[in-house]
Amino acid sequence: MYVLTRENNCFIDSKFVIIKEKNKQQSWYTQHSRERIVQNSATHTHVDKLSRSYLKAFGTIFFFLFLTQFSFSQNETRNEVKKVVDNFIKHLNNQDVKNLTTLLDPSVGLMTIFYDGAKSILTAESLEMFLQNIEDAKTGSFQEELLNYRINYSNVMATVWCEYNFFYDNAIHHCGENAFQLYKSPKGWKIIQITDTRYQRRMCNNSKPTTKYERKASLIKFIDKWHKNASESNGDQYFDAIADDGVYIGTAPGEFWTKEEFKNWVLTYLGDAKMWHFETIDRHIYFNNDEDLAWFNEKLETSMGICHATGVANFSSSGWKIQYYQLSVTVPNELMTDFMQLKNKHK
Repeated sequence: MYVLTRENNCFIDSKFVIIKEKNKQQSWYTQHSRERIVQNSATHTHVDKLSRSYLKAFGTIFFFLFLTQFSFSQNETRNEVKKVVDNFIKHLNNQDVKNLTTLLDPSVGLMTIFYDGAKSILTAESLEMFLQNIEDAKTGSFQEELLNYRINYSNVMATVWCEYNFFYDNAIHHCGENAFQLYKSPKGWKIIQITDTRYQRRMCNNSKPTTKYERKASLIKFIDKWHKNASESNGDQYFDAIADDGVYIGTAPGEFWTKEEFKNWVLTYLGDAKMWHFETIDRHIYFNNDEDLAWFNEKLETSMGICHATGVANFSSSGWKIQYYQLSVTVPNELMTDFMQLKNKHK
């Protein structure tokens, strides 16, 4: 049924008005709902982006904190182990048997390898005899100093390897290496084994402990000398500076050589001719904690133009040795297309 009403000075169907109003309300509600959905979607998208950004940032921060904590924990363990060994030597030199004993496990083993350059003799010493010898010695008559630590450790065990000089009445008496083994007891790190080598005085070079600056200076001098030997064609000295298991990577695809392969190539390819001349433009050196392993990169002026090189050097009782060296020719970016075309022709 349709009822006519007067609205706004015109006759209209009341049902139509109702329907129109409903449609209008629904249209408004729908539009409003859509707007809210779009707004909510945009808001959610924005929130999601923010959440992802925060999570990413939090993850990065967490990972960084984890690495920092892990690195700190490792350094802390290493320092704890080294401190025990350093305190052992301090108490030994001070003949402080009481404090020395606190660093040792009651079952500690003490062994010495005597070496005269030809033969070696292994001996064992009891803890009681070791402590008695310390007490019986003339006060201040001896001094032991450690050099060049190498420390390996896990959560419960550690090994400290180092060289030493032993002085008696202010003169070098003997030298050798010490190997300390420690374990993590409920009361902290304890020494469970000490093995030392003893070389006769004539075999000692009376080396002194080196600081990281002296070690770096010695490595710089070593690398410079290595390049100089090549420049002066001192082949024997040049190859002696490379470790027996060293690797040399040249600029050609097939130049991936062991020490012997590299040496044979030089002798075959160059013969009695001059080797090569490298002039160092720039060099950066980095060390591990024990400062017996170093990696470096350098920029060189060569007959091939500017070259880049990366190397690894290892330090031992015989000095520095080149463990790895890779030489690379540099190509300017603007010449790369021509370079690749030329290279492809020689495949």
